[in-house]
Amino acid sequence: MGRYVSIFFLTTLIIAVLFFTLPLLLGDILGEIEIIIGTLLVFLGSFIITQLFYIIDLLKKNCR
Repeated sequence: MGRYVSIFFLTTLIIAVLFFTLPLLLGDILGEIEIIIGTLLVFLGSFIITQLFYIIDLLKKNCR
């Protein structure tokens, strides 16, 4: 379980860093609504990635 929690936080951190630094480098200023929607999408995307890792591990265990 700890492995999946760390995968979740790692993907959340990577996506959040990219989400907030790329617009600053490109000079684009985001509004408040876009930041809120983007943050929600970051958490949902991280959750989906973590669940995919979990499903892959379950399939590996069932094939053995």
